[in-house]
Amino acid sequence: MPHETEPKDEGLAHAGPATASAYKRGRSSRVTREMILQAALREFAEQGYDGATTASIARRVGVTQPLVHYHFGSKEALWRSTVAWLFERLDARIAASEQEVEGMGPAARLVTLTYDFMDFFVEHPELARLMVNEGIVQTSRLTWLVDTYLRRMFRKWEGFLVEGRKAGLFKEIPNAYILFAFLGALQNFFDMAPLVRELFGIDARSNQTAHDYANALIEIFLEGAATRASFEDTMVVAGEPVEGARGGAAESPTDEAGVHAEPGAIKAQAGGK
Repeated sequence: MPHETEPKDEGLAHAGPATASAYKRGRSSRVTREMILQAALREFAEQGYDGATTASIARRVGVTQPLVHYHFGSKEALWRSTVAWLFERLDARIAASEQEVEGMGPAARLVTLTYDFMDFFVEHPELARLMVNEGIVQTSRLTWLVDTYLRRMFRKWEGFLVEGRKAGLFKEIPNAYILFAFLGALQNFFDMAPLVRELFGIDARSNQTAHDYANALIEIFLEGAATRASFEDTMVVAGEPVEGARGGAAESPTDEAGVHAEPGAIKAQAGGK
């Protein structure tokens, strides 16, 4: 069988040396920009905006500081580009999840989307750290972050809670309390992975632990926020009826009260796409 090679760019194949050289420079530039964004994400998450420096980011990548400024102009412009890079990926994940849960009942949608959201948090722990870093002090960056990304993300989750409440699934607990309690529980376990290991001997960032923690967190929060009847009669987490539930799994993925538990519908394992 002949060896397969990567398809060549037809435009490049017929280009002259100067054009081909420019093409290669452009491709290299895109790779460098991506590497800088990934390094900046870690730097801003670990050091906060004030503690982060473009010099440190350049060292992480192995490039010069002037090259960082060449691509992004200033530290704040780099920070905004980094946030945009991260949220573009989160938006794509949520959009794919929304297609997956189309036609399901409100509880099914909430559980499935929550698992996918947790997957993203495990894969990108910098998201929670950025939110904490920027959320503790009122700044123009926080206003931009909320107006550009966070408000619509939170409104989306509020919409799922309101939908579930109208269906009689959830108690009348303010959305802000539920959302921030959940985010705090989600963030702390993985952010404090070294402490979790020291205290309990558990690797908080392993796939299996992330799977188990996701199940536990979903069960704790949905049992706490759900009306007793709706929880005991309909809740199924990761394909297993919750202890004490009388009704078992929902008969159909479109059952308005049931949680869709068909294998593969709920992403319970981190990174298990």
